[in-house]
Amino acid sequence: MAEKSEYDVIVVGAGHNGLTAAAYLQKAGASVLVVERRHETGGALVTEEFSGYRFNLHANYMLMLDVAPPYQDLGLEADGCVYLRPEAEVSLLKKNGDAITLYSDLEKSVASIRRHSPKDAERFREIYLDYKQISDEYLIPSTYGKPVGSAQLAATYMESALGQRILHVTEMTPYEIAMSWGFETKELTAMLLYMICMWGIDPGETNSSYLVPLYFNRMLNATLVRGGSHRLSSTLQKAGILAGMEVMENHEVKRFIYENGAVKGVEVAPTGTDSPLTRIMAKAVVTTTDPVTTFAKFIPEDEVAKQSRLCANTAKTWEWEQSSLYLCHLALRKKPKFLAEDKDPGVEKAFIRIFGVETPEDVVRHIKEVMEEGILHDIGHVTFTTDVDPAQAPREIDPEGAVCRIEACVPYAPAEGDWKTLSKAFGDRLIAKLAEYTSGFDQSTVVRRYEYTPLSIEAKIPQMKRGSFKHGAYVMTQMGYSRPNVQCSSYKTPIANLYVCGASTFPGGMVTFGGGYNAAKVVAEAMNLNIWWQEPQAVVDARQKGFLL
Repeated sequence: MAEKSEYDVIVVGAGHNGLTAAAYLQKAGASVLVVERRHETGGALVTEEFSGYRFNLHANYMLMLDVAPPYQDLGLEADGCVYLRPEAEVSLLKKNGDAITLYSDLEKSVASIRRHSPKDAERFREIYLDYKQISDEYLIPSTYGKPVGSAQLAATYMESALGQRILHVTEMTPYEIAMSWGFETKELTAMLLYMICMWGIDPGETNSSYLVPLYFNRMLNATLVRGGSHRLSSTLQKAGILAGMEVMENHEVKRFIYENGAVKGVEVAPTGTDSPLTRIMAKAVVTTTDPVTTFAKFIPEDEVAKQSRLCANTAKTWEWEQSSLYLCHLALRKKPKFLAEDKDPGVEKAFIRIFGVETPEDVVRHIKEVMEEGILHDIGHVTFTTDVDPAQAPREIDPEGAVCRIEACVPYAPAEGDWKTLSKAFGDRLIAKLAEYTSGFDQSTVVRRYEYTPLSIEAKIPQMKRGSFKHGAYVMTQMGYSRPNVQCSSYKTPIANLYVCGASTFPGGMVTFGGGYNAAKVVAEAMNLNIWWQEPQAVVDARQKGFLL
C-alpha cells in the first residue's frame, strides 16, 4: 500500500516510460507514487527464468539505450544495467546455404557485402553515412523533445540540405525507399527492409517513412541488456526509490478522482478486484495508458467531451496495430550450427538471423498478407541471446546451454483459427523452417519451451490490446504531432492536472524513454520543480535548427 494518501505526482503504469518520468520527477523534488497493476514493474521489460534459462519474453532488442539521456542521467550503468553490443548485428539466411551479414562496424559490413557485390558495398556505405547523419542530427534528438507540427516541419526541411533529404524520404513508402537504394543484391535489400518493417511498419504506406533512416541506423547498433531486459526496469525503479519514490504494485487504477473539470488523484483497488477502493490524491497525474483507457474509462466520457471533444473522439476512433508478434522461446542443451557459417562466419554470432525471405517483394507480400488477410507464414528471425550474454543460460549445469528466441510478425486473429489451438503448431512450423538452415536443431535438445502469442501479450499487459506492442497503429492520424492527438502530443492534456507519457504518445512505441523523459520536463516546468538534468547537446542543436520544440 501507499505510505501516504496524498502525493505531488501519481504515475499510472510502471513500464519504462512511467518509471523514467517518476524517477526524474522524484529527483526534481516532487513526492511521487507509481501505481502498477502487475506484481512487478517493467511493463514489456519482462525476463522470466525457466530451469535456469532466462527468456526476455517481450522486449529484447534495445535500439536506443546507448543514446537515451536517462541512461546517463539516472546512472543506470553504475547500478548494473549494462548493454552489450554484438559485433555481427544481422544475417539473412539463404536457401542455398549462403548468407549475408551486417555488422555494427560499418567497414566490416562493407567488406561483407563486397563478397556479393563490390558496387553494393560502396552504395551501402553512402546510404549508411547519409542515414547516420539524419539519425544523429534529427531523428535521435527529436525523440527527446516535444514534437513539431507537420506544416512547421515542412518549412524547416526546405531551409537546409539535411531537411530536404528528410523530406524526400517522407514522400516515399518504405518499399520505394528500399528500391531507391539500387542494390543489385536482392537479399541485401530484403534484409534491410525486413529490419525496418519488423516492428509493425507497413512497407506500402508513407505514414512511418520518416522512421526508415532511424530503424536502419539503430538496428545496426542494437544492444542487449546483460542479465536480461528486466535489469533495465529494475535499475530505473532503483533510481527513483533511492530518491524517495514509492511504488504500489498489485494495484490497478479504477478511475481518476475528477472534480470541477480537474483530475485530483486516483482510486485504486487490488488487481483483479473492485474493492477495497483506496483514494489517493495528487497535484498531478501522469498516465502511461492508451487513449481509450485514459479518456473513456478513467474519466466519464461525457466529462471528457466537455473539456475536449478531440480527446473524446480519440478514445472512440483509436486504431490498434494490424499485426502483432509471436515468439517461441526455447531453452536448448546445445545450440545448433547454421549451415551458412561455412561460407559466412559472421552468421555464427549474428544477433538476428532472418529466414524465409530473400527478396524485398517477399517482405512486402509477407507483411501485407499478415495485416490484410490474417495469413501465417513460416517467416521470421531468430536470436540466441546466449551468443551475446552466455550467463542467460545455466552453463554450470548445461555447459553448452543456449537461449533461443524465434520471432515472427503475425495477425492477432489468424485466418486459420484461434491462437489457443494454433500456438504450438505454429511454433513447430517455425522450428521446422529454421531446421532447414541448421544442423543439430531438433526437439531432443529442448529443455523448456514457452510460446508467447498475441493473446499472451494482451493477457500479460492489458494496455497492449489486440497484441499491440506500440499501444496503437502507426497511421497518419496517430503519428508525431498527432500522437495521440494534437492537444496531447506535448504530454499535457486539456484536462487540468492530467498528463500522458506512454507508447501512445510521441515518439511512440519501442524502448526509447522518449515519452517518460519528455513528460517529466513538462510536469516539472508546470509544478516549478528543480529541472536538475541538462539536455544533450544534440537536442539543443536540433532545436536551434527547428526540428523540435
